[in-house]
Amino acid sequence: MMKRNQQTRLALPSLGVQAALRVQRDVGYQHPTELEVEILAYLRGAFVRASPSTGARANLLRLGDRGIISVADNLPHEQRRWAIAHELGHFEIHAGVSYLGLCTGEDLRFDYERSGRELEANAFAAELLMPEDSFAARCDLPKVTWAPILRLAQEFEVSPTAAALRLLSFTPDRVAVVASKDGKVLWTQGTRDFGPRPVRGSRVDQWTLAYDFFEKGQASKVAETVNAEAWIPSTREEEVIEHVLPMPRYRMALSLLWFRAG
Repeated sequence: MMKRNQQTRLALPSLGVQAALRVQRDVGYQHPTELEVEILAYLRGAFVRASPSTGARANLLRLGDRGIISVADNLPHEQRRWAIAHELGHFEIHAGVSYLGLCTGEDLRFDYERSGRELEANAFAAELLMPEDSFAARCDLPKVTWAPILRLAQEFEVSPTAAALRLLSFTPDRVAVVASKDGKVLWTQGTRDFGPRPVRGSRVDQWTLAYDFFEKGQASKVAETVNAEAWIPSTREEEVIEHVLPMPRYRMALSLLWFRAG
């Protein structure tokens, strides 16, 4: 993450994608799990070390053409891989900028809603850990549920959140991911053609499956059809399919919303 006094700018995610492709080409691996991301970072000139958890997930200190990536020592394996890949993205893309910042956040999603450089580092991490040439073909699903996404997350050793958000780049369906925390919408992200999305900060409607999780501590384990207006009051659609992934550790639920084609 960049220093606070740095001016924000428009993101160029293609910079991150091209940098990740360059790393893959230079190092010469086929599948992103063939090589531990710590070793990959070391080969690129960045040493990874564990640091005590202080609320930050990772930071990067640049020392000329070398770098030190510090990562919170209590991160789960998948989140640790993403955090390292994100900081390596800064190291690879933003050579002219010295970083001594902290990348934080509960979900490690792709759009930190900060500077253009943060989005570019996320684009790098997404392509590095879930390369388009091996990930995209798996995103044409007969039915959009958490089951195939969890299989993708396991195969590529990323979090379910990361796998779901990466799927949005390649699925032919109209899909959105909605994160809710303590009964309120925390963030949403969807495919370009999804249309209006749930409003950030709004309360989760009682007719959604996510509401059951927050009120009863559990939700349906299968995808169900719900009234589209329960999630999106401004929509013209009548129904949307919802599938919930509970995340009680974070007091969160991730909802997949999917409109059937036609």
